[in-house]
Amino acid sequence: MLLSKEVTVELHLTGHKIKRYFASMLKQQNIPLTPEQFMLIDILWNQGEMSQQQLAAHMQKDKNSVTMLVDGLEQKGLIVRKQNAHDRRSNTMILTDKAHAMKEEDKQKGISILDTILSGIDEEELQSFLGTLRKLNRNMDIVINSEE
Repeated sequence: MLLSKEVTVELHLTGHKIKRYFASMLKQQNIPLTPEQFMLIDILWNQGEMSQQQLAAHMQKDKNSVTMLVDGLEQKGLIVRKQNAHDRRSNTMILTDKAHAMKEEDKQKGISILDTILSGIDEEELQSFLGTLRKLNRNMDIVINSEE
């Protein structure tokens, strides 16, 4: 198999396995979120309130996908939408007290899940791998932007 094809297949399969494992561990840890919802809340925990467009850019997801995630989190009482006073078409996503209360315990649980996934890989290997992933992302940005 060509190396480029093998790398792409492994990235795809590994990404799906990580997502499935993370979902099952969130459920096991009684965290009522999907991996994508956890990621969205984690961004807001770290960055503070932001618009839906900013969230979509951070998550590298389209606006409709983020809308569905926000809808689910809003139903769970974890996010509220606040209409932007300067642009009525734009909403700011704000975490509720319930979401803030989850931060300490559930964020640490999420980190522990990720640490389990990355066990046996030393920091130097992880730094090298992260650098490679960032190069792949930049390459994809170039390719995608050249097609638009």
